[in-house]
Amino acid sequence: MKHFHCRCGQPVYFDNHGCGNCGRQLGFDPNTLEIRAEETAGAGLAFCSNRDGASRCNWLADPDAAGLCRSCRMSRIIPALSKPDNRERWRKLEAAKRRLLYDLLRLGLPVNPAHLTFAFKEDRRTNPLVDEEHISTGHHQGVISINAAEADDVFRAQMRVAMNEPYRTLLGHLRHESGHYYFDEVVDEENRAEARSLFGDETTDYNEAVARHYRDGPPADWRERFITSYAASHPAEDWAECWAHYLHIRATLESAAEAGFVDAVHPGNWHAEFVDLVLDLNEIMRSLGLPDAYPFVLNGQVARKIEFIHEAVERCAARTHGETGKRAGA
Repeated sequence: MKHFHCRCGQPVYFDNHGCGNCGRQLGFDPNTLEIRAEETAGAGLAFCSNRDGASRCNWLADPDAAGLCRSCRMSRIIPALSKPDNRERWRKLEAAKRRLLYDLLRLGLPVNPAHLTFAFKEDRRTNPLVDEEHISTGHHQGVISINAAEADDVFRAQMRVAMNEPYRTLLGHLRHESGHYYFDEVVDEENRAEARSLFGDETTDYNEAVARHYRDGPPADWRERFITSYAASHPAEDWAECWAHYLHIRATLESAAEAGFVDAVHPGNWHAEFVDLVLDLNEIMRSLGLPDAYPFVLNGQVARKIEFIHEAVERCAARTHGETGKRAGA
């Protein structure tokens, strides 16, 4: 995440609603990827109509969206706000979604509320009044679904242990599922053969492969070829896992560069920069008695997959914005 400043010069942050120095109200503009401040306190900006509600949205409203911002327009289903716990869940879900959308917009990818939406659903494990017995995280035809209970730290920790995962976050879920959506945006006939040489054939039977994974476990050598054991289950999951880690890496390096922890990152040097950074970061976390911030190993095959994703994203962004056009925020 890059650094932002109020009109008065005070540093402000992506989630801020107001400036603590001058009192101006702030709003994030997804068209420019900037935090905008009111000209004077109490006047000047059209804020999202969800600003004062449970989701605490701090984005600016889209001109033709009945008062909603681009992010809130993309929420197709939200948890029932009559249930008190759901207000905090929805706030966390929307905050994570806004960070995902920043990632995608920063990369110059198309973010169209008509084509990509989000469903934050409940099941009977947390709300006996709903019909669904079990809601899982997933993507289908442009709809990313997240179980709203994933916003609860205890529920998410229990699921992480049950699934034998080293890491489980709302933002991680959203980044992973966005990979399933963006596969068809960034992989086409020109680079499909290379994608399949790295990840495998995405058209192989998905249900059979995933069932086999949960029945038999990953191959013994999965650590040499995949970023996670789940990535070994099917080429589509390998792609989505690597896509999520690509977004993790880009966002982490951007934040680190803005803070002066690393030099400006060049595309050919991202691997060394990131590995050096997270080794230090993990040691800091251990010094605090906390788990590693990044408990993964970027082996050579995974690094090449992530480099392919970067190249595919750059091609897609160029198509979307024109070969000579500059992407917003780039």
